[in-house]
Amino acid sequence: MKRILFLFIIFLSVETSRAQDSLKFDKGKLLEYYQAQQYAEASAYLKGIYRENTENKKELSELGYAFLLAGKLPEAEKTYLKLYAKDSASIPVLYSLADINIRRGNNSQARKYYLRALQADSTSYITYKQLSKLSKADLDINRIEYLRKANDLNPEDAEVAFDLAELYFKMNFMDRAAAVIAPALKADSANLQLLKMRMPINTAESKYKESIETGQKLLSYGDSSTFVLNNLGKAYYLTLDYKNALKYFLLIKENMIDKEALYFNIARSYRGVRDYNNAVVYLQKAVQEGVSPLVASYYGLLGDSFEKLSKNEDANKAYKKGLDFENDGSLLYNIALVYETKLNDKKNAISYYEQYLKTIDKGKQPKLVKFINTKIEDLKR
Repeated sequence: MKRILFLFIIFLSVETSRAQDSLKFDKGKLLEYYQAQQYAEASAYLKGIYRENTENKKELSELGYAFLLAGKLPEAEKTYLKLYAKDSASIPVLYSLADINIRRGNNSQARKYYLRALQADSTSYITYKQLSKLSKADLDINRIEYLRKANDLNPEDAEVAFDLAELYFKMNFMDRAAAVIAPALKADSANLQLLKMRMPINTAESKYKESIETGQKLLSYGDSSTFVLNNLGKAYYLTLDYKNALKYFLLIKENMIDKEALYFNIARSYRGVRDYNNAVVYLQKAVQEGVSPLVASYYGLLGDSFEKLSKNEDANKAYKKGLDFENDGSLLYNIALVYETKLNDKKNAISYYEQYLKTIDKGKQPKLVKFINTKIEDLKR
């Protein structure tokens, strides 16, 4: 009986060994999943290979990584928390847990993991960089400090350099902004983002030649954005090269969002080349862009309110002020009517009725034209 039991145990041991061999980890197969970006399949494969409640650090790391790539965030977090319990100072584990929390919208918890990573290694510029991204407000003192430390540790990181330079620019610290941009651009001289940041910094420092050179470089790389053209125009204008300033300002005439500023710059450039006719045209455009299209109607309502108070002189002043912003036919009619019915001034009533006639589409409103002409004839008697 003992012999039979012994043989059974040996048989069971052999079969178990064979079963384990059939589930042996195939590194090549896992690599194929990763290369094909089949991350869900990779995580399922590893889950089938390893014990469900494994505590092995290597196995947990491989599982956590696969879950993370597959977007299985709850499972990834559960796995990495096991690793965190074993080593709370592991930078890769802390980064992974922070990343998981960011992707799940828990920035507060992510920040805690990054701060824990700083305790483990205060010389990691990546940690400072990631912490700066979690500080949303531009002029948040913590964000500035994180970016500054990241930049000190790695001045060639273009993303950090741009963010920090942009903040310094907004704070009007042009010398600091320029100092931050320089080493990053030296490391990557064709970085369009850094070049576009350098342009307004150069202009603010009165380094117009450098700003123009940077703008021309951007154009040579195919960046003819409104930002580049506008900054080139400004730089040329400030060097008194009005001809080139006009060239770039006019190129963005139809696409500029802030048309008031653009038209003003074009007008100033035309004045620089002594083309006063076009200067007038663009100054008028600048005035129109700088004023709300509703201003004329505001003055119309103001005039009507004065009429209701029997302040007829004030009413007409308001209506006339509205005409400065728009040649509105209804304003002209109201002025004429006040002169006719309230102020008994036939001469001015006739004048404004005649102006009002010019705003009427005679083909579409013949009855209205006849009515106003009759009024004018009656007033002339």
